[in-house]
Amino acid sequence: MTLTPLQQQPNLFGHTAARRSFAAMTTTLLISLLGASAALMSVSAQAAEEEYDLEATITKKGETNQNQVAFIPFAGDSTVSSLIENNLQATPLKITSQGLIGQPHSRDDLAVTLPAWQQLGIPYLVIGSSKQQGGNTSITFEVIEVAQGRIIKGTQMVQGVDKKMAANKAAGRIYELLTGKQIDLNARLVYVEEKGSGKSKTSSLILSDADGSNKRLLAQVIDAAIYSPAISPDGRFVAYSVQLKDNSANLWKQDLQTRQLTRLVDMKGSNLSPSFSPDGSKILFSSTVNGDSDIYRVSSQGGKAEQIISLPYDQLSPSYASNGSFVFVSDHASPNRPNIYRYSFSGSPVQISRGGYAANPSISPDGTKIGYLSGRSAAIMSSNGSNVANYGATGIDAAPKFSPTGERVVYSQGTKNSNLVIRYVDGGKTITLPTEGVAKFPVWVPSAQ
Repeated sequence: MTLTPLQQQPNLFGHTAARRSFAAMTTTLLISLLGASAALMSVSAQAAEEEYDLEATITKKGETNQNQVAFIPFAGDSTVSSLIENNLQATPLKITSQGLIGQPHSRDDLAVTLPAWQQLGIPYLVIGSSKQQGGNTSITFEVIEVAQGRIIKGTQMVQGVDKKMAANKAAGRIYELLTGKQIDLNARLVYVEEKGSGKSKTSSLILSDADGSNKRLLAQVIDAAIYSPAISPDGRFVAYSVQLKDNSANLWKQDLQTRQLTRLVDMKGSNLSPSFSPDGSKILFSSTVNGDSDIYRVSSQGGKAEQIISLPYDQLSPSYASNGSFVFVSDHASPNRPNIYRYSFSGSPVQISRGGYAANPSISPDGTKIGYLSGRSAAIMSSNGSNVANYGATGIDAAPKFSPTGERVVYSQGTKNSNLVIRYVDGGKTITLPTEGVAKFPVWVPSAQ
């Protein structure tokens, strides 16, 4: 077998005379615009105060979905606008771009029609435009709380070296302004793709964008298998195992920028399931060097490994948490019925899962959830072991892996023509990405933004 590396709050219209509920709003209309337009702001800049006055007489009855957002197609490049809208459509937000009032693209465009927008009853409005600037795509936008006539944290501007990168940044920032939750929409995916059978079987390590485009082959083996890739916290390195036909498995680390390969440990047996520590300096893995599978730790630069846990039966699939503890799988309490445990490098491991078959855990970035394999189904549990979501059988041993900010998960589905499945943890649209052959072990690669 030859392993070959191959070619990453200011007010818009001022203060209302009284707080208006979305169910019923009655006031008298008086619009008085004060001051000039404010300068454009970057995402990280402090929003300048922009004061306008508005008193309005509006009567509106009925309930409003607080997640509902009106998206006005942006001026400028229609492709950029569509990319932003499609990103937002996939989230748990309720995005509408039909049956709206005019085509405002700035605060000045919106000034005259704001009372009509308030009658419409949609809580939030997104307006903006894009242009090419200095070789980059530049996008300027505003997220408006309609009832109060307020721009949330001022005018925003993002840039990217290409349209998709800029649009992903803009959609991510809009989502954050509306929900308070960060999301990395430029995060990419690494996964294993298998084709053929027997001695002609190939196992390939693939890097792609999260929409399935821009595929790049990282490594490929023949008559062998690549297993369980893991990504360093900075997105620079991928660690993975290569299982040979004699059932031994070597542990490797690859630099995603230089393609350099490093063998992490020189140990007999199967060395599987690497997981980087929160600071990227250590890697946990399981090894059968002493017979049963036990948990070991090694420097991320490679070297001599130290044994962390040795219990009866097997300990598998370690996964670091952001606080430095980790979870793993063992069947020592109930042979052939694995459960998930937490360990903090002292004392005794604590069982988390509550009976049944629970395996392949991974912890969300905030530590509140665990993606795992529940029997044959992809599932999520809370950190205390209660079930949060069950996504159904995948046909293979596929457990959800959390995105860099924890808003999404990815897992594989299907035993022949596989798909990668992406879901928002809080709901939204399910995205399926067709792959060639059998896709396995997808994980996220954080972007540099």
